[in-house]
Amino acid sequence: MPPVETNNRACRVLIIEDDQDDVFLFKRALDSARAILDREIECEQVDNGLDAIFLVSREEITDKLPDVLVLDLNMPRLDGVKFLKSLRRSLLLKDLPVYVLTTSTAPAIHEEAMRAGADKVFVKPNDAEALLAIALEIVGAAMARRSSDGSAAAQ
Repeated sequence: MPPVETNNRACRVLIIEDDQDDVFLFKRALDSARAILDREIECEQVDNGLDAIFLVSREEITDKLPDVLVLDLNMPRLDGVKFLKSLRRSLLLKDLPVYVLTTSTAPAIHEEAMRAGADKVFVKPNDAEALLAIALEIVGAAMARRSSDGSAAAQ
């Protein structure tokens, strides 16, 4: 049986963010990225780390994991750092790419997120063009990772 083609399916993004204004702005940046990259992007959103852990744990079983997570640090129920630590303890979910998008400019907070397992930390920008650049970087990295994982699996 030939391997399932994964390069043409939509890029799946899970936004873990409790501020609906920030969710709206990032989804708008993803819409622009979709047009620039000519790539379908599916987006799902939860507003706290506890719901996110439940969602990715359940989707791991159904093979519908997101390609990338975009995570806020300051959230109710389970904050971003605790979410990262929990995610990275799971053997099946530990390699899921996670990009932090935070209002904090404090280096200590960025370092804590990186130690907990973030792939990269971005400060939430004040303009749409900078947010689009972040969205393009995140989607591009997720697609490149998926391509390289697919190449390794086909060998």
